[in-house]
Amino acid sequence: MGRLKKLRLKMPFGARMIKTAIAVSLSFFLAHQWNLNAVVAAVTAIVNVQPSLRRSFRNAIEQIAVHILGLAVGLVLGYLWAPGPLAMGMATPLVIWLTLKLGFSDVVMALIPMVIILSSPEEAFISEALYRSLVIFIGLGVGMVVNGLVAPPHYRDRLLCSLQRLNEVTADFFCTLAEGFIQIKLMPEAEYMQRRQEVKSLLSESRLYLELWKEQLGQDKTPYPWQDQLIEKYIDFNANLYHKSKDIYNTTIDRINWRQQMGNPDISPEFAAILAMLQHGNKDFARLNRELRQALFEGKPARHYPVDDAFWQELSDFVDKWHEKLTGAYYMHALLFLAVVANNLKFANRTAKEFLNLIHENQDLSGCEVRGKLDTGLGNP
Repeated sequence: MGRLKKLRLKMPFGARMIKTAIAVSLSFFLAHQWNLNAVVAAVTAIVNVQPSLRRSFRNAIEQIAVHILGLAVGLVLGYLWAPGPLAMGMATPLVIWLTLKLGFSDVVMALIPMVIILSSPEEAFISEALYRSLVIFIGLGVGMVVNGLVAPPHYRDRLLCSLQRLNEVTADFFCTLAEGFIQIKLMPEAEYMQRRQEVKSLLSESRLYLELWKEQLGQDKTPYPWQDQLIEKYIDFNANLYHKSKDIYNTTIDRINWRQQMGNPDISPEFAAILAMLQHGNKDFARLNRELRQALFEGKPARHYPVDDAFWQELSDFVDKWHEKLTGAYYMHALLFLAVVANNLKFANRTAKEFLNLIHENQDLSGCEVRGKLDTGLGNP
């Protein structure tokens, strides 16, 4: 199995490329056997090998429609005006305008039949239109059959792998930046930009695979209700972590600059206690997030956690004690910095607990029962 994975990494092409090659060869062969325009059949098959069967079917419907549109314009202008370059020049903007006006995007596939018809002798109009239609249907049919039967893509597996990687990277990014605020240690800008870009890429990849998975099967038919019903909210949760990580980074910059302006004063015992509370909250989130990932992707039972403000009330008490020793502008600046990080940690911990509690309360229910409760069981993270 390990050698197979290495082979996949070395291969410069994937399943979709192989399917396209099969569709091109087969459609060309069939059209050639029937003395039709094999090149056009191959081009049609190429266009119709889409990432999912549903997308391929939707694409085929549009191609049939624009094909008929191009045929109609070509036949009308060829009948009213002699076919040739001038007729093509007149028909081209008309076909483009009609295609876009009707809401289609594949202008090229509307122009091809028009050009073929208007390049034919007048006496061959009807036969050329018939042959062109047969060629299009050969390419469409072959593309759909190959797309559905040959190496169907496993988008769900890719989605789950991408999501686990997304959460590992995003949560580590968040916790590292929170720890940097506590320790007054700013992440180097080059590392920050590199890790930020990695999270953005994984977010885009996860959303793409989610869209393709929905097209391929649909959430209502999934045999994996827990993961697939929570998965979209889970992506949003990680996206929020990403944005809050940026807030923490910017706040750390502001805190360091402010301390430098004030001569880098010593941290008071009261404020050190507050920072220790934040550190405890940061470690709590790392643990909760790990448990959530295991519950979602490894099938481990989820535990119930009370979602209350006890921890944050205790932090507020520490802030009050600190305020008794410090007032004025320095206090206000430090409080603002503290509030950003504390609120972001509070969001992270609370949302992780809400996910875990929802799984804990419903993990023994059937898929249908789960779906009926999910829409109201978890708020907007």
